[in-house]
Amino acid sequence: MRMTPANRPTTRATPHAAPHPAAPHPAPPRPGTRPAPHPAAPHPGRRPAAGTAPPRRTDPRRPTTRPRPAPRPVPPHLWFAERLLDVLTGRRPLTSLAGRVRDEAYQRLWELHAERADWRRRARGRTPYVCRCRVFPTAGGALEVTAVVALDDDVVRAIAFRLEPGDADSGPGYGRARWRCTEVAAR
Repeated sequence: MRMTPANRPTTRATPHAAPHPAAPHPAPPRPGTRPAPHPAAPHPGRRPAAGTAPPRRTDPRRPTTRPRPAPRPVPPHLWFAERLLDVLTGRRPLTSLAGRVRDEAYQRLWELHAERADWRRRARGRTPYVCRCRVFPTAGGALEVTAVVALDDDVVRAIAFRLEPGDADSGPGYGRARWRCTEVAAR
């Protein structure tokens, strides 16, 4: 179909918007001159340059930051209680305590790991934690520890173990005293 004046659609003329009288159009730049650069606004995610201060600040000093103190090491009885609980509930491999548990206690830990399979079932999907940990120092410098652990909201068990300090020849251990677990029991 060919467009003829008779079948051509009619269009209306749209009035053009007139410029606002308060805001005149900017004058075009003169030939041979550069336009003035716009002032750069600071990026919202960046800090101001060093040596700058917030507006209206008269104090030239900068705020000081205190160095954070080094985190205190976990006491050996708590460290061992948490690791033994993680091993008995299956959250850590038994070999993670290798070198920190003496041979007889390591063998007993293997047996407990097999006997306490119900601990792994009870703690499935939950994070077991140490409720209480009591330490009883002995005359020889060893620590006898009992820990009450929660496997679930209403399931509480107990772990008992003995820690002895090591020396430079005893190999790896925990902490400065090279604590090593020598006996372990769980109920």
